[in-house]
Amino acid sequence: MSPRGRAGVATSLLLVAAGGLALSTAFPPAGLWPVAFVGLVPLLWALRHVGPLRGGLLGLVFGIAFFGATLYWIGLFGAMAWVSLTLLSASFTAGFGALAPTWWRAGRPVGSAAGLASVWVLIEHVRGVWPLGGFSWGTLGVSQVDDRVLLPLASILGAAGLSFVVVAVNVLLVEAIAGGGGVRGAAARVVLAAVLIVAPISIGFPEADGPSLEIATLQVDVREAERPSSVEEDIEVARMHLALHRSLVAEPPDLVVWGEGALDPGAAADPTTAAQVRDTIAAVGAPTVVGAVADDADGRQRTTVFGFDGDGGLVDRYDKVQLVPFGEYVPWRARLAWIEALEQIPVDRAPGERVHPIRLPGVPAFGTPICFENSFALPLTLVRRGATFLIVPVNNASYGTTAASAQHLQMSQIRAVETGRWTVNAAISGVSAFIDPSGRITSRTTLFETGILRGTVRTSDARTPYVRWGGLGPLLWMVIALSSFLAQRRGPNARHAVPPLPDRPAIMVILPTFDEAPTIEQVIRGILARPDQVSVLVVDDSSPDGTAAIVRAIAEREPRVRLRERPSKSGLASAYLEGFSVAIAEGSDLIVEMDSDLSHDPEELARLLDGARRHHLTIGSRYVPGGSVTNWSRLRLALSRGGNLYAGFMLSLPVHDATSGYRVYRRTTLEALLARPIASDGYGFQVELALRAWQLGFDIGEVPITFRERQHGASKISRRIVVEALWLITKWGLASRLERRPVDSQEPPRVDRD
Repeated sequence: MSPRGRAGVATSLLLVAAGGLALSTAFPPAGLWPVAFVGLVPLLWALRHVGPLRGGLLGLVFGIAFFGATLYWIGLFGAMAWVSLTLLSASFTAGFGALAPTWWRAGRPVGSAAGLASVWVLIEHVRGVWPLGGFSWGTLGVSQVDDRVLLPLASILGAAGLSFVVVAVNVLLVEAIAGGGGVRGAAARVVLAAVLIVAPISIGFPEADGPSLEIATLQVDVREAERPSSVEEDIEVARMHLALHRSLVAEPPDLVVWGEGALDPGAAADPTTAAQVRDTIAAVGAPTVVGAVADDADGRQRTTVFGFDGDGGLVDRYDKVQLVPFGEYVPWRARLAWIEALEQIPVDRAPGERVHPIRLPGVPAFGTPICFENSFALPLTLVRRGATFLIVPVNNASYGTTAASAQHLQMSQIRAVETGRWTVNAAISGVSAFIDPSGRITSRTTLFETGILRGTVRTSDARTPYVRWGGLGPLLWMVIALSSFLAQRRGPNARHAVPPLPDRPAIMVILPTFDEAPTIEQVIRGILARPDQVSVLVVDDSSPDGTAAIVRAIAEREPRVRLRERPSKSGLASAYLEGFSVAIAEGSDLIVEMDSDLSHDPEELARLLDGARRHHLTIGSRYVPGGSVTNWSRLRLALSRGGNLYAGFMLSLPVHDATSGYRVYRRTTLEALLARPIASDGYGFQVELALRAWQLGFDIGEVPITFRERQHGASKISRRIVVEALWLITKWGLASRLERRPVDSQEPPRVDRD
């Protein structure tokens, strides 16, 4: 690579890194959510004209900058934790970078926006489920919880829908900057981006309409509970909660909540503390949920929520199903024993066996996704199973005063809108909050603030569209991504001008033959009857029926007819190529392809030659107005039309009958088309030449013909040729979508004359 090239790469890497850092400010602590609508622009701009390897590198650098800054708080657990989580998360943006060039469609801003946005959302989805159950921090849609205009969309499409809009807007802005369509085109893309942002305001937020419920959540400053041993510390945290709980006796709420870890193993296993918990709950008389870590009778430790009735009796519990890897258990512990930091996690907790709401006497069913679980779709499952509101027991005390708690609170806000449920963030040391179904925080605490947060929520049995259909979300994004991928890139914007032909152009008709004795003389006679300066070249593959002898006899009395004999049957494409080489060498102005079995009527040649004055390539088409097919079965006609529709779709080829073998080329056009070797035969040969003509910027016209099924002999088209054509069309279509030019990788050649 040249110094200039290396400088360009370095500049691109710096720009995408700056974009990643900028995007991180859309999340707390900065919380500048509008930045998300432009934060991806540097990365997307850099990805427009690169290959997968360069794109992957750009995506990786962007991801390291973005996740490294957003997840800075994980560094409290050591540099290895921060580096590992950052690199793991960034590997997914590297995947996006590698895939993005494949989905970009130059000249198709809407298709590009939809395709790239759906790919981003699918990658976010994969990151949220794999590996080890996934990690969803940094989901773009979550950054938009304070965007009151876009946020209602979450009730239909979830956080993924918000991510889709954010990425699509970034793509449209890049398309507006990149040009194409002039000022009006750029303005249209900016307007479309604005519409995507503001349109969801018409949706409206979900509302809860069930009975009201007063809830009190307790929060303590765990820093004040530091003791020499973990058992003493656990007991002190429990005592602090007990003291707050007793203060509720004068005015009990309908439900009391202790945050995650309020009753840790040292306290839960202490008989005195356990008795005090039950007695205090009974004294206040309000049902209570307590976040705990319990050593169960089976010898396993679990993160759980205990549900007590107003008499202090344990009537229900929910065990955390989605545990935190390297937080609540260590995957591959034996193999990773050399990492000393993992000694901080001495016990591998057991996951719960099922997701279910808590049911307490006098309280409508409610869900308790525990801390980390709230970053996934688990709350949707709880609502589908009867939860009328949500309580999220949280313990982010280990992250101190970093933005981890604020980022986690955003997830509770998103879940509230997705599910249409009031949500209570019940944090042991903050941030605790009451969140209504519109995602608005109605009240909250600060970090490490000891006190009681009371509020009223409304229950609900209604289901948002996202609760009903949210499980189909990944399928929706896959359909959009696949549709965008299958959408072909446009042909070249610059098309060659069609220069005038001579008044009497030299015309050569190429007739490949194999066993065409019954019809060849009539075909030749029909061609020579034209007043034009037409010559005929028959390329015969040693026909056993004496076709060559008939042509030889005609040639003896008619100098415009010539015969080229080949020793064996070598295929239609090679016969045409041999004839083309002769016509080009002799300077023919127009070169005609035509069958020798009367399926192509010589009288219709006039129509094609007239079209050749206006087009570089003129195709006699069965499937344009005025065209037709006779003597074909419905099945054969359907297969032919279907094959042409498939070719048009896969290749974005604006030709109705790409497989037609009745056509006229200008010589200079044909020279350009044959500059590279031909890969196909039969139907594929015709499609390949038409595709090359379109890709190289030549003008293609179609005129109607009537195709007549041969009356003599058997068709030379075999099943192998049909299958080959379909395979090649598929390969060419996929190759073009992967930014490989299947037919010609060169720039369109100059065409100065004909």
